[in-house]
Amino acid sequence: MSQPGHDNDQQTILKMEKAITSQMEELIPEMQQMARDHKLAGDKSPFRNVLNVAVDAASDVEVTKNYILYQLGRGQKSGRDRVSPWQKWDRNKNMFGLKLVDTITALNKNAEQVVESIGVSLDTDLGKDLTQQAHRRLMQLYLGNLVRYQVYLTFQTIKGAS
Repeated sequence: MSQPGHDNDQQTILKMEKAITSQMEELIPEMQQMARDHKLAGDKSPFRNVLNVAVDAASDVEVTKNYILYQLGRGQKSGRDRVSPWQKWDRNKNMFGLKLVDTITALNKNAEQVVESIGVSLDTDLGKDLTQQAHRRLMQLYLGNLVRYQVYLTFQTIKGAS
């Protein structure tokens, strides 16, 4: 026999996942453009490392953003005198690491839209908790898609060089 409220929790989770998927459909093309603008083809390990931090059970949005800032500050090179991917600039003079942190911060608005779309008020404790959960999940999905798209960009670069 199920506990009272358990079915409601499952329904809420399913509604949130559906709303998150809808948000990602809009976010992925923007992420792809940012990756192209910053010419992110190359070493994939920095991106996988950030994704690993983001999906760690003990991690959250602020921990992940702090990790990106740490990587940015390290100024590590990704090969022979090449600039770290975190320090790549686009033509509008946006540094990738900072742009990514700003983008992750802005995902909170998408998380709020997710929570509102399932009929939960943002002013309640439940609304705040669900917003935090949705923000974390959107960030994880965003970074996972960034890793995969970066691999594609690297493939395109190698294919174009041959």
